[in-house]
Amino acid sequence: MKRPRPKQFDISKHKNLIESLRGVSTIEFEKKTEKIVYDILKNYEGFVDVGNGPNFRGTPFDFTGYKNGHPHIIEYKGSRGRFHTPKETQKRRLKEILNCFKNLHIALLQVKAESGKYRIFYDDEMDILFEGKETPLKPIINWLKKNLMA
Repeated sequence: MKRPRPKQFDISKHKNLIESLRGVSTIEFEKKTEKIVYDILKNYEGFVDVGNGPNFRGTPFDFTGYKNGHPHIIEYKGSRGRFHTPKETQKRRLKEILNCFKNLHIALLQVKAESGKYRIFYDDEMDILFEGKETPLKPIINWLKKNLMA
């Protein structure tokens, strides 16, 4: 399956916000760019009732919303100039949540704020992110045995 193609969003209404993002941490960046996320989800992707996900430690998604009447959990990865993907633990936790609900849908929104580009993966398009093996722990364990536990 192919990755979804990047799309464009209008950065002119977010210009001051985008200029203020230089040098901020990833967590701060994603918090500050929530207005961009809401704009994309509502005005470009057709979501309604968009809201923030719960603020529990380890929640593997950032937003919720409905598209075409279907509930979605939405993970957001934002950056000034790159598309980022969820890490292994986050992907595993997303899959666990999806396995608990028959009619829950998922989306990953990746945003390059400075260029006004975004890419969004839905449901089966996420499989490309879930494919592959987990990073093996054996080399790390061997290194610890050799270097720390010797």
